[in-house]
Amino acid sequence: MTNPPRPKTRRFAGRLVGAAIAVALLAAVLSIARPEAVWNLLLATDARLLAVAALSSAAFLGVRGLRLQLLLDHGRLGWSQATLVAAAAQGAALFAPARTGELALPWLLKRTAERDFSSAVGTLLAARTLDLATLGLWGGAAVLAVRGLTEPAALAISALLLTPIALLPLTLAAADRLALRLLAPRGLAGRRWARRVRRVRRELEKLRQRPARLLAAALASVIMWGLQWTVVWVLLDAMGHLWPPATVVAGSTAAAVANLLPFNLIGNLGTLEAGWTAAFTALGVPLEVAAATGLAAHLWGLIFAAVFGGVAWAALSLTGRRS
Repeated sequence: MTNPPRPKTRRFAGRLVGAAIAVALLAAVLSIARPEAVWNLLLATDARLLAVAALSSAAFLGVRGLRLQLLLDHGRLGWSQATLVAAAAQGAALFAPARTGELALPWLLKRTAERDFSSAVGTLLAARTLDLATLGLWGGAAVLAVRGLTEPAALAISALLLTPIALLPLTLAAADRLALRLLAPRGLAGRRWARRVRRVRRELEKLRQRPARLLAAALASVIMWGLQWTVVWVLLDAMGHLWPPATVVAGSTAAAVANLLPFNLIGNLGTLEAGWTAAFTALGVPLEVAAATGLAAHLWGLIFAAVFGGVAWAALSLTGRRS
């Protein structure tokens, strides 16, 4: 009788399968786009517009830092420090394989804001929930602007992205009860995990008790994603493809939603290009152009994230040494 596979083995196998799917998606998009077409787009990018896109990307990170500051207790973290944390966490989330970098934000908050890791996970969940809701708002508005009411499926998906706001507190309450019932009776390790779940739930409850800061964080999230769409629109213009803003927002939102799929190797490569190509082709862009622009714009975005993330990690490291 063979022993069942261990959880770590199953997780590794799942990540391996996800990475293989991401590579297959990337290869498929690249075969459609043709590598020389992507390379030509990168070489032909207008330097002045590229600088505007970089500045817009920096502004995006600044607003992301403001949102992080609003999600924390008042005075817990200054805006400049929160912006560095946001930039560093984004870089880690993009470049660590198989989404393992998502946990960089709780680690950084523990280091810079003296938060315990479980409470910081609550902050991460709140930020990701706002991201989903904001994608739903932007995506729904863009689909209405481009197609009106003729795309009910796209509008339904946009509306579906708003549901985590209501479901997250209920889900955490249920997880808390299950942890108390199933984990707490299982010795010291079980009680430790139950306490961690409780701290995550309490962090979300504390945030709900500060409605003004939560509303401000939601508004910052809307502005933040608006700046992200600005980056995409300017990059496309820099590469010679000036498309209507509503079309860019609709297609880019679909690409961002595609990143929710659990298929990732590094940098969201594969899933984003597949979502981008499918969405923009549906919006009337020729298939080859959609594939090439998606990959080229993504590569510029990764360069921005690497530069800003590297600077942020260096600055946080220097700050930590001085303190």
